[in-house]
Amino acid sequence: MPKPLRTRRAPWCAPLLAIAVLTVPTVTRAQAGAVQLQATEAPLTLPRALELARANGPGARTASARRDIAIGRTREQQQYPNPTIEWRRENLGSSLQPDIFATVYLPVDVTGRRVALRKAGAQGQQRATADATAARRDAELNAARSWLHAAMLRGQVEIARTQAASFDEVAAVDSTRAREGIVAVGVALRTGLEADRARTVLAVLQGEHARARAELARVVGVDDAGLLALGSLDSPAMPVAPDSATARNVAVAARPELAARDAGLREAEARLTAERRGVVGDWQLQGGSKETGGFLTGQVGLSVPFPVFNRNDGARQRARGEVAEARALRDDAHLAVRADAVAALSAYDAMKALAGSARTLAERGREVAAIARTSYREGQATLTELLDAERAAADAMTSQLRWAVDAWLARLELERALGARLDADSPLDLPLISSIRIGS
Repeated sequence: MPKPLRTRRAPWCAPLLAIAVLTVPTVTRAQAGAVQLQATEAPLTLPRALELARANGPGARTASARRDIAIGRTREQQQYPNPTIEWRRENLGSSLQPDIFATVYLPVDVTGRRVALRKAGAQGQQRATADATAARRDAELNAARSWLHAAMLRGQVEIARTQAASFDEVAAVDSTRAREGIVAVGVALRTGLEADRARTVLAVLQGEHARARAELARVVGVDDAGLLALGSLDSPAMPVAPDSATARNVAVAARPELAARDAGLREAEARLTAERRGVVGDWQLQGGSKETGGFLTGQVGLSVPFPVFNRNDGARQRARGEVAEARALRDDAHLAVRADAVAALSAYDAMKALAGSARTLAERGREVAAIARTSYREGQATLTELLDAERAAADAMTSQLRWAVDAWLARLELERALGARLDADSPLDLPLISSIRIGS
């Protein structure tokens, strides 16, 4: 009985062998075309996307603009008042000789309020600069996420296109064999259903990829029509990470958010000092000349405001509240930065532990599919098992893409948590801690 069964299945082997042979050159041609396209158009890689985001991205440009706005506001408040020059002529239209006055009014900060405001302004400029640095780091990470999302969808489109082509071939052959009575009609319907499903998945992924490219073009600051083809999504290098204590210390020393909150607290304290000194306003020294009755004489005067009705109580209360708020924000930022560093380190270590097996998921999936095709040709596997193996191979390749995205994000988010400028070119044997460029 086994021999007639093998003889009956023998006609199935030739068409499926042809399908397997046709599928391999199709993938090879697609890969070769992608390599040629990348060679001619210099594909948009992750490091290049980060460079574009830093140079022209709306996030970086907005951060720089807000820094200039904040620094301008602090400079407005720390300027010394200008002197005033007055020239006045009296007794016009009178038989009396005119009186001519030339007077200079010079405000004098006897309480040192302007000195405290200038100190607050200097701290405000440091706060604005640190806030801008933090905003640019967030914009870089957002650009990296957009690139990784678009690159993953691009890889999924290629996988879906290959799978759809394979199912189309199987469906066409099974349809012919069903008409010839070699296989049951249900088998042909099943393969046709799989082919339709694969084409639907491909169409959905193509739409998602188009939207992801549009979003990537926006965050890097280029027109969608001029966005280059994306480079392939490769597995990231996973440098050696520091321990948790070192990560916390580095994050506290390097994170621009903490520098901004510390400077913000010093700025608020200096403004409170200025408002306390502002109970008495600026004195005004006057000096000049007076010509009257044909005689030229000098004049001098001093104006002193008396804090009778306005003792600057409201401004002092506001300044005390700003100090309390700045201190609360500083303390919260310290807690958040330490927790963020430890969490990012844990996520990075978890992804790094999977690197050995995750990098070979696609290769092992293709091997499973190849074994299933061989078994099917030899009559040791059914069509359902072959289709399941093909789907498992596609799932394995997709899983490797997703792991690569998650591994990249874990690495970049760790660098961001440690206060480093994102670096997508760090070699595998370089310790992550030594690649951190603080303040860059």
